[in-house]
Amino acid sequence: MKLNYEAEALSLRRKGLTDEKVIKDLITFKEQNPKLLKKTLPCETYDKINLMCRKYMDRLARFEVDYDFLVDEEVFKNVAVCLLESAPFLHSQIIRNPIAPYWKIADYNVNEFVFAKEVEDLEKAKKEFFSRQIPLKSNIQFNIGLFYHQGRTYILFIWNHMCMDGGGFKAFWSDFCKAYSDYALKGISPLCFSVGSRKHTEVYKDMSPEFRKKARLKLANVSPRDKHRFPFENDNVEKDVVIVSRKVEKEYFDKAVAYTKAQGGTVNDLLVASYIDALKKVAGFSNEEGISVSCATDLRRHIKDLTTIGYTNHVSFSHCAINRMGNDLKETLSIVSEKTKELKADEFMGLHGIPLLSFAYKTMIYAQAEPIVKLFYRNPTLSVSNVGKIDTVAFSLAGNPPFSAFVAGAAKNKPCAVMTALSINGDLSVSICLRGNKKDEEILEEFFTEYEKNIKSF
Repeated sequence: MKLNYEAEALSLRRKGLTDEKVIKDLITFKEQNPKLLKKTLPCETYDKINLMCRKYMDRLARFEVDYDFLVDEEVFKNVAVCLLESAPFLHSQIIRNPIAPYWKIADYNVNEFVFAKEVEDLEKAKKEFFSRQIPLKSNIQFNIGLFYHQGRTYILFIWNHMCMDGGGFKAFWSDFCKAYSDYALKGISPLCFSVGSRKHTEVYKDMSPEFRKKARLKLANVSPRDKHRFPFENDNVEKDVVIVSRKVEKEYFDKAVAYTKAQGGTVNDLLVASYIDALKKVAGFSNEEGISVSCATDLRRHIKDLTTIGYTNHVSFSHCAINRMGNDLKETLSIVSEKTKELKADEFMGLHGIPLLSFAYKTMIYAQAEPIVKLFYRNPTLSVSNVGKIDTVAFSLAGNPPFSAFVAGAAKNKPCAVMTALSINGDLSVSICLRGNKKDEEILEEFFTEYEKNIKSF
């Protein structure tokens, strides 16, 4: 499809793109990918699931990556415009049509997407940024804070979880870093962003026909009923976003991981067992009580070439339900590890339930499907989501690797408490993001004090 060059170039300049060579190359790129010219896009299955989950959380995911140099603001914003033009759902409004919700492509200026400024009080700036809201009707579904402080750049991200999960973010930011680096160092136009499919069915495409057939029949995803919860004083839906986090240094985390692996466990087992043990101490649970913790499972492991898919959600949950918590952390870790091995013995782990959700959204209008799905959907009260190890090479900007990173999921409504985790340069970073009050914050601080002690106990 041939675009009116002058009109399109003028539009890109108004959006904030300042490089004429990039404007020319971007127009050619869009002509070669006509789906980028559409005015609307369908809400995919995971988009609808996350739209439904507005009942349980604020829908906004959060991430931070820190660099020991000053990012070039103009270069960054030129790359950002190319990203938005390559992934138009990021500059769209959610139209909650009762038949089928969809993304309506909206106009924008890059300054509505990237907020760059020098800050004196860095912690205050971070708190304010992570507390912001992105309404469904916003023309931009993703915000980036480019904060300069004492010769360093702190890059903060907040986005509508309908757009992508942690795995999707890692793919997006790796592409952005490559685009920025090639553009800043070599003058290559930043057009390496994914324009692949966001459909949940991409998970099945590389499976053998027999396995795919069986996977598509895994309708039920039964989550254990568990009344254990954090000792919050009430279940009120609070207005304020509370984020509590801890960092455990490499020397301690390495020893904890080494012990866990020597016992046949995984890093995720360590995170979950430490979560259970810390909660047991804070809430006063008995060693003999059973408990269930939901664990995020990235379904991208079923896709051979991740460069073929778009930025989206491909995550499910498995349920680590143990019959007792153990007398101490090491025993709990052993029990969790055995349960994990049992879960992994199921070759369809994480694939249960998705076909039923897809069927519901396909066979009913959305106004019917959402309340019916809610009847059968059980939002897990206790969860752990591990984003994993950050690839500092892939996350390098113009040869500058990040020295730190942080992740916090959507702010959950009480009593739900999801701990998110990542590791970078050997350090472990964990957090819980909650719609809560000062008392809730104190409880989470107490929890993470115990959690940190657990990791360091090795």
